Amino acid sequence: MNYRLDHIALLVRDLDESVAFLTGVLGLAEMPNPMGGTTIRWIEIGDGRRFHVQAGDIGRVHVEKQTHFALTASDFDAVLTRLRRDGIPFSDMKGTAGAINTRPDGMRAIFLQDPNGYWFEINDQK
Repeated sequence: MNYRLDHIALLVRDLDESVAFLTGVLGLAEMPNPMGGTTIRWIEIGDGRRFHVQAGDIGRVHVEKQTHFALTASDFDAVLTRLRRDGIPFSDMKGTAGAINTRPDGMRAIFLQDPNGYWFEINDQK
């Protein structure tokens, strides 16, 4: 049996605030809700990949940087330029503000948090 990832679901405190971060800061696109309704908002990552956010009590959600959502940017340097221009804080894995993490294989990555505390990695994986 073969599987492929269909989607990921994230519980968030405030739908509008979270979608504003995902579309405004990360530059992702909101897509129509395939189920209808307004209690779930769908975000497209690209290549038909997607995830949804829905409002709820996130008080029991434990979040740390090692558990993160990683996205590969087609133009990592443009992302860095935009984040710096807009004053959006990011760090490397150690937490050094404005620093870029570089793996031994050369992949660069940064980390930033959404309004719920979830960590997002943006990288230039080839």
